[in-house]
Amino acid sequence: MKKNILFAAALFAGSFAFAQGSTTSMKNKKGLEYLPQAGDWAIQFDAVPLIDFGLNALKLNVNTGSTAQHLGHVTGFNNVIVGKMFTSSTEAWRVKVGINYTSFSDESVLAVYGTNGENNYIQTQKDVVTNIVLGFGKELRRGHNRLQGFYGAEALLVIGSPATTTSFDYNLDLQNAITEGVEAAGATRNLGITKSGSFGFGARGFVGVDYFVLPKIAIGAEFGWGIGFTASNATNSTETDNSGTTEQTDSQVLKSSGLNIGIDDGASAAFGGSAAVNVTFHF
Repeated sequence: MKKNILFAAALFAGSFAFAQGSTTSMKNKKGLEYLPQAGDWAIQFDAVPLIDFGLNALKLNVNTGSTAQHLGHVTGFNNVIVGKMFTSSTEAWRVKVGINYTSFSDESVLAVYGTNGENNYIQTQKDVVTNIVLGFGKELRRGHNRLQGFYGAEALLVIGSPATTTSFDYNLDLQNAITEGVEAAGATRNLGITKSGSFGFGARGFVGVDYFVLPKIAIGAEFGWGIGFTASNATNSTETDNSGTTEQTDSQVLKSSGLNIGIDDGASAAFGGSAAVNVTFHF
């Protein structure tokens, strides 16, 4: 509900900016330009970490969760940076690049072995998420004074893993584990997801609003609609003892593809990511 209210407020502000006509240049008392001009470059990213940092510094957000939780903020795709090149004060090409990689390992002692039980039989679980998003599009702007609305469209490409990929490693190979008595003859061990991949491409329309709080620095919000095709697959592997020989078996646990239509609500990485709140620096 809070997310919808935030988006509605952003859209209302954007509509107001469009309705007021177009201001393409505005300077402060020192002669510094507030608004983007032809030839400017810009970098845009999620503003929530900056807001959280400021609130934590002021001790206003301690142990209460992130601003994202309070505002109903949705990124859809983490760690996305948008670069812009302005061909005029009202038009810009934009490039989106996002790399989302996380890896976590955890060890579990399954049993002990050795004459005096001095050694541990260890299983290591590794959880990995990998996603890359690339986008290219055109942005058009119109606004009144420091309040600027924008809209446009972009094409997106997403490559990575369909979900968290979990795999398992052991400090003993299967035959040694049987010899040490921590696995029984004919035992089967799970190796987890050994192969996975996801590919998607799509198109997205967007609309948003920027307010230039300082010359060339804007706080804004963006909302978008997208359509895209995605294909995903994942293979799980097991190894089994067969009369002293280890055999590996692969089984398809995920194979899907389809056309997706949706709004930027974090439901599909094929549509990229759009922060409810963002900050843009122009140079």
